[in-house]
Amino acid sequence: MSVLDRIRTDRYALLSAIICALLLILIFYSFYVRIRMYMLGISLWNDEAKLAENIINRTMGEMLTPPLANRQTAPVLFLVVVKALTSLFGASEAVLRVFSFISLIGMLFAQGLLLRKVFKVKMVYTLFSVAVSATCLYYMQYSHEFKPYMGDATFVLLVLVGFWAYREGLLGSGIKSAVFLGLICSACMLFSSPAAFAAGAVFVVGFLYSCIHKDRRGALLVILGGAVFLVIFALNYILWLRPIATDGGMLWYWLDYRFDFNLFSREALVHNFYTLWNLLDPIRHSIVLILPLAISGFLISLSKRNIYTATIGVFFVLLLVASALDKYPILSRLWMFLFVIIFIYVFVAINALRISIEEGRFRKAVQFFVPIILSAILLIPNMSFPAFGRGEEWTLTPGNQANPLITYVKENIRDGETLYSYLTANFVLKFKNGYDSQRIGDVSNDNILFGTEDYNADVERIVETGGAYIMFFHSYYPLSQDPHIKRMLTRLQSRGYVEQIMNVYHTYLYWFTDDFARVRASAFFELYDLKTEGGRLVGVAHVENTGETILAPEEPVEVIVSDGERDIFSYGRLYVVLYKADGRIPSADIRDGIIIGEFKTPVEPGGISEILIGADSLEPGEYQIELVAYGAYSFSELGVPPVPVTVTE
Repeated sequence: MSVLDRIRTDRYALLSAIICALLLILIFYSFYVRIRMYMLGISLWNDEAKLAENIINRTMGEMLTPPLANRQTAPVLFLVVVKALTSLFGASEAVLRVFSFISLIGMLFAQGLLLRKVFKVKMVYTLFSVAVSATCLYYMQYSHEFKPYMGDATFVLLVLVGFWAYREGLLGSGIKSAVFLGLICSACMLFSSPAAFAAGAVFVVGFLYSCIHKDRRGALLVILGGAVFLVIFALNYILWLRPIATDGGMLWYWLDYRFDFNLFSREALVHNFYTLWNLLDPIRHSIVLILPLAISGFLISLSKRNIYTATIGVFFVLLLVASALDKYPILSRLWMFLFVIIFIYVFVAINALRISIEEGRFRKAVQFFVPIILSAILLIPNMSFPAFGRGEEWTLTPGNQANPLITYVKENIRDGETLYSYLTANFVLKFKNGYDSQRIGDVSNDNILFGTEDYNADVERIVETGGAYIMFFHSYYPLSQDPHIKRMLTRLQSRGYVEQIMNVYHTYLYWFTDDFARVRASAFFELYDLKTEGGRLVGVAHVENTGETILAPEEPVEVIVSDGERDIFSYGRLYVVLYKADGRIPSADIRDGIIIGEFKTPVEPGGISEILIGADSLEPGEYQIELVAYGAYSFSELGVPPVPVTVTE
């Protein structure tokens, strides 16, 4: 009976076909969301910007001469392909990242092929598995990143597809097929470092399988394919990988990301547990369902003596050994292939569940609906993926959104003003502004100060300008753990005025000046519903931000008073303060008066905010109410008049 005949006569076959169509729509919609994400022009994050310099600022020959700049590393063919793409289509963020999108599509095809041809999974569950990968939030993120990680998942699967094609005779026969297998594994390895371990597993398992079955010819062919791979692997290591693989700094950096085979040690067991637990973080939201199913699927397939499952098992053993030898760290973004393999075995288990349900009156309904419902539950945690196409904040890398800041400076900087680029911001600024440029915006002179590791000297350079934008990058503290930013800002606050111009998802642009006339803040300030009777004051304070800075910045820097002691107030926080009317213009020290209100949320340029104000037990007399940016200035100093009030008994 044909597929169409089954659909016409079997309602479950019809329902299955409808579900397949909906899953295909979902998969293609995930592609559309990714295209929308590419159109947003989202900033390169720190590591991407560092790697981009090697692509854009070098010729092909220079790029292929190791080591790469900025202590970066990437597979050689990955770099060659991206370099070719930028030569053809220009060096935009989208072009740099498109390899990852293409890799994602290739991974989904390979995943579907393995599920159907190797594991014999029903089409509807194959499409569920592919849809889980297509909408997986972790894959949404990394299919839009200029890094080889997404390609790792693809080329590990392609090694397995190559092994399947070799065993099925699709690569020819005899010596030719063995050579082709070696070349396929080598090509995958040149695109992806972990593919080398997958290739090693292929040749180990292929050789052992031939020996167990006393297939001398098969064993010799596997040895031949392995020899081709080993020669290319050795050349790649000597000519390309060795400088970074033996770099002491890199080995130290990855020291805590290795597997400890001292399994009789409590410390080793605890270390391994937390290492593997952190590895699984991208699927932790549904791990109680995913992990048992994946392990079950793996064991079910292994019990059927599936040679490809055995290969995957050896692959992971080789990875653990390599991590113990400091050759391949255990980290989720470096193990991108892990999650697609898990999603494969989850649906191997679900497919086996469908088959194993016993005969009975409701067998077909149970056999159909239980796995379908289980499969649908696995999709639910990923259903927020369209947010990536809208560029919602949680989909971005915090502290690394420099593009809006750079655009603002280009459009607003004037002659006599300078842009200071913090050390980590240099990479993305050079990418967006030109690697040979020392000038930003429509000005007549060079006006960029590139940051150095001498942060104290950088502070002096900024002060000497008299007026400078300050751009921080990779500055989100939980991400970068960089203490120098707060220290620099604190020193600058003691030398002049520091104002926050922009904050794009924890990526900051400030303005510094030691000339009060060049302060960028301004506001319209008034009071409503003010009552001042019985020694009590209540009312509403209204502020409209008419300047260029953010009033009441959300994450201001604490003021250091003396000897390292931190003030209880924060620099730039906006307060409404009540002072005795004695004719003096109040300073930025709000402790001289009585705080009657605090703006706890930022007021963007052009924005309006209102808060309730109040104070009790006031002495009768004449007062004035001031708007004050703590540690910086009172708005009286900027020409915003205070509001006079009289408190009566």
